[in-house]
Amino acid sequence: MYIQTQKQYTPFVSDDLTELLGQMTFKINNFGLWESDHDTKAQYISNDIEIVYYREGGSITRISNKEYICPPGSFLILEPFQLNTSINEKYHKYSYYYFHFEIEPLHLRKQFLSLLTKHGHLIYPHEMKNFTEMFDRLLVEAHEKEIGYSSIITSALMRVIVEIMRAQLKRNQDDSIHIVHSPFIDLVNESIHYIQEHLYEPIRLTKMAQDLGVSTGVLYKAFVNVLGIPPATYIHNEKIQYVQSRLLLGESVTSLAQELGYSSSYHLSKDFKKHVGMSPRDYKNYVK
Repeated sequence: MYIQTQKQYTPFVSDDLTELLGQMTFKINNFGLWESDHDTKAQYISNDIEIVYYREGGSITRISNKEYICPPGSFLILEPFQLNTSINEKYHKYSYYYFHFEIEPLHLRKQFLSLLTKHGHLIYPHEMKNFTEMFDRLLVEAHEKEIGYSSIITSALMRVIVEIMRAQLKRNQDDSIHIVHSPFIDLVNESIHYIQEHLYEPIRLTKMAQDLGVSTGVLYKAFVNVLGIPPATYIHNEKIQYVQSRLLLGESVTSLAQELGYSSSYHLSKDFKKHVGMSPRDYKNYVK
């Protein structure tokens, strides 16, 4: 005797957020717990996406030109290569959990971050469930490293991401998500990987298009259609972000200019200031 299960259970119905996240792969670079028993102040930049959960204590964190007062139980989203200033004060103890992660495919990164920070970088405790118990269990998983532990932590990250995006959408009572459907998606992904491989040299659009088997016109149209910016702008942004990360490791502007194919350190410094809002020297001093 066969049971017709499809008549007994309501099938899952997909939605735009599920469809979008289903296109992504999440790579966790770091997960852990930071603790301190005294007030601290730090200026830092993350090379990847970071989600912070304040378990005990809180902070006053400035992201670009906006200041957030982060209480216990809140979530803070930090974007790659953004200048952050964090002050922990007025609490007896501080501890927060953190995820550092990346996503693939890269063409979805901009859309992903826009949803994650749609109405600000801070999610308050009343907007989310209490995740302390879940994070405590994840920390045990991370320490014991039993088989499959990374899958458990990645699944938890996805749950947190969904809850943050739900909270963002509820703030404006707007649950619409625009998903890019374009015949150029595969080409843009190939182009992004090409740019990563050739970032340390002058990238000529004609040569890039030729290597990818398309015309420069098609390449331009693909980037604007999928990412909303021309390929030259994307290449420039990637080079400047690379410079930001390498400056913090002590590399000089002169060596970076040579490495990235700039005609001079002056040209790189000028480009950097226009993009970041300060000179490479001021940038290094700011984050010390």
